[in-house]
Amino acid sequence: MSYQFDVALSFAGEDRSYVREVAAFLEPNNVRVFYDEFEEVSMWGKDLAEHLDDIYRNKARYCVIFISNQYANKVWPSHEKRSALARGVIDREYILPARFDDTDVLGIPPSTVYIDLRKKSPEEFAKLIIQKIGKKVDDASVKDIKSFRTPKIEKRTFNPYAESQKFISYIATEIKQRCSGLSNISASVFNREGKTCIRVVHSGKTKYSLDMWMGGMTEDSGISFYGIQGEPSFSSGSTNAWRSIVWDKGSNLVVLELHDMSLLQPFSTEKKLYSYDNFLDTLWNKICDILESKH
Repeated sequence: MSYQFDVALSFAGEDRSYVREVAAFLEPNNVRVFYDEFEEVSMWGKDLAEHLDDIYRNKARYCVIFISNQYANKVWPSHEKRSALARGVIDREYILPARFDDTDVLGIPPSTVYIDLRKKSPEEFAKLIIQKIGKKVDDASVKDIKSFRTPKIEKRTFNPYAESQKFISYIATEIKQRCSGLSNISASVFNREGKTCIRVVHSGKTKYSLDMWMGGMTEDSGISFYGIQGEPSFSSGSTNAWRSIVWDKGSNLVVLELHDMSLLQPFSTEKKLYSYDNFLDTLWNKICDILESKH
């Protein structure tokens, strides 16, 4: 049977930096890979839920699922997984699991053989995919790294600049998506003077405003925040929180180290660590409190 893609990649947004490198290695090796950033134009204007169901159910020879704690708890990865599992009922080796951690994922038996990504670089893992689909690595397209010294460091992909950009986009997208599913509440997202601005509107009035930008009071790769009830003053250059992107060895995840003066809670001199999802949920709870208030 002929498929549009050799492999489809299913992952959580928090794991994108690793997956992006895998996809970038597969493409020049003549692997037809479904990776969302490669399909921006083809997906433009389509019903995303319907389109992704068709991709993960019908269009790929294999589906690699990048398992992590975030993957198990996110909406879109769960949608992709359901479609892949439906195909897996009749095609037993369709799903190829790979793990960032030991999270259990419903529908994927623990007895299924997986690849441990904690022990593989993106390039090493991509080569395994190429072997699985029966192709060979194009040595001409791969830079020879054996001719010079390579540093002996932990095999983890972590770029604080890329993570900060990803975080800002993630928060803006998720807040807008949550508001779109509610009656009489909407969110506008726009850029102004280098800041990503979110405005939550109810009955024609701005109820909550949040500006996010890289730099400011924090280091070059960090993020500054200014979030308030109502509309901000256009002349305001205020900040009521800032944070750094750090690697939490306990959870083996990228997290936010937040210095919060009044963004999420009353002033505190203590730093607090947030996963992306925890930050989003805490921020959303504050927005809901503001929307429910009578002021």
